[in-house]
Amino acid sequence: MQLCVIALYLKYTPNMDFTKFKILSFDCYGTLVDWKKSIIEIVQPVIRDYHIKLPDEELFRLFLEADRKSIQTDYVPYKDVLTNVMIDIGNQLNLNLYPSDKTCLVDRFGDWSPFPDSADALLELMKFYKLAIISNVDDEMFALTKRCIGIQFEHIITAKQVGSYKPSLNNFNMALEKFAVQTDEILHIAQSIHHDIIPTNKLGWSNVWVNRYQEPERTNPDEFPDLEVPDLKSLVKIIKMELSG
Repeated sequence: MQLCVIALYLKYTPNMDFTKFKILSFDCYGTLVDWKKSIIEIVQPVIRDYHIKLPDEELFRLFLEADRKSIQTDYVPYKDVLTNVMIDIGNQLNLNLYPSDKTCLVDRFGDWSPFPDSADALLELMKFYKLAIISNVDDEMFALTKRCIGIQFEHIITAKQVGSYKPSLNNFNMALEKFAVQTDEILHIAQSIHHDIIPTNKLGWSNVWVNRYQEPERTNPDEFPDLEVPDLKSLVKIIKMELSG
């Protein structure tokens, strides 16, 4: 695994200077929190109650499509986005969902669980950098996740504060203003190419793609990250190796 991680590192940015960064900013859901596993565990029992059998991958694909569609409209709170997502999934499956099923993702948001390596990796990284969050969520909902992760972040930038959702550049521009550092002093770390890697590429931020779900290699230059790692544990190894070297 270590050789594979180093190979990915050399493939993209053999000369990334980790000493220049002051802030590591993170996407949360998909990067720190395993939203795929959490969503499947919450939604599968709901649709099974309607006698629908759907592969996990197909269910998550429906979620992603509905989520992306919902945040492309005018800003609404993320709890409303999640309700709309469930309604959309119901419509795609020709289901007339009960009201409580439409809000299942909101009602159980506190059950969305972090990846096993998230807390330990963040604790290690905060020895060297300030940590921040840039997330497509409401402040109140992120507070539930923050308690699960158990980490104190220097800055938390939410879609609610900005009034827009990533991949809008507004979210990153507000973050830059709040961070009060230079662009080249930020390293953004995220799982989503669409929501995070593409916009930070546009803005000239250094970035890391945490390929949590083993997605295929990117072919569009707009989607190339500066660094690809399979998890945060691997990123910690690379950073510590470089800082000690």
